[in-house]
Amino acid sequence: MTPLEETVAAETRTEEPPGIEGQDADDPEAVTPKAEDTKAEDTKAAGTKAAEPGAEDPKTAKPKAADSTADEPKTAASDAADSTATDSTADEPKTGKTGKAEADGEGRGRPGAFRHRVLSGAALTRAAVLIALVASVITAGLQWHQADQAEQREADRRAVRARAGEFGQALLSYDHRNLQAARNRVLSLASDDFAKTYDAAFTGGLEGVIAKLKADATATVRAVYLGDIEGSTARAIVVMDSEVHSSAGTRRVLGSHLDMRLTRTGERWRVTEVTSIGAADETMTDGEGGQRQGDGAPLPAPSASPSSD
Repeated sequence: MTPLEETVAAETRTEEPPGIEGQDADDPEAVTPKAEDTKAEDTKAAGTKAAEPGAEDPKTAKPKAADSTADEPKTAASDAADSTATDSTADEPKTGKTGKAEADGEGRGRPGAFRHRVLSGAALTRAAVLIALVASVITAGLQWHQADQAEQREADRRAVRARAGEFGQALLSYDHRNLQAARNRVLSLASDDFAKTYDAAFTGGLEGVIAKLKADATATVRAVYLGDIEGSTARAIVVMDSEVHSSAGTRRVLGSHLDMRLTRTGERWRVTEVTSIGAADETMTDGEGGQRQGDGAPLPAPSASPSSD
């Protein structure tokens, strides 16, 4: 018997077994338990003692360890299954959120694409408006430039016409009492070179003849024909009617033609050359009233319609 069994047996013998209260102490059967019962109780106590923690028998512990080891795969598999179930359960809301986010993204994508198309259409509209505006500005600029050139040409024609008519009238009009004024008018409308030529002719003999005959002349412009105006040069033919009264009689000239060349100097046109190319009709009346018809030279037909001032 082991020491543990002896200790249990001693304690058993010391204690009073239950169920013998009221028995006679003199009865040997009642006081002393049977050996079989004592042995069974010892075995039961030993089993109870072995079940306590820290008192396991090595032989008994081995099957328990095996059982624990056998239970471990089951536990791991159970944990894996639980983890899978947990992950699956946890993923379900996430999948729902992702689907919702994707749906929201698709919902937002469609308005975004529509907004992009709207912006693209607006940009195209602005570009078309800008192109049309630029084209309008260019067209207006070209039209303005053409109109300005046309206006400039017309302004030049008006200036040449006026200057040619003014010069013809100054050349054929004078008063013997104030010849210097007539001379100054001609010089103011002529170029420097022509002014010198005229001044030499006027002071060289014309001024004395006019003064001797006491001649006074008047002239009117019938028409001015304009030739080409190229840059700063122009040509004009002036048709004049003039009448001279002197001590020798009266001389009337109708339709005399003066061919002029003009040059623009600064903002003014000046006459550079004058040539008389004849008259349509010329008459002379002497002091006694006799009248003589002058010979009119043939005149070239003008290439443009005349314009009267």
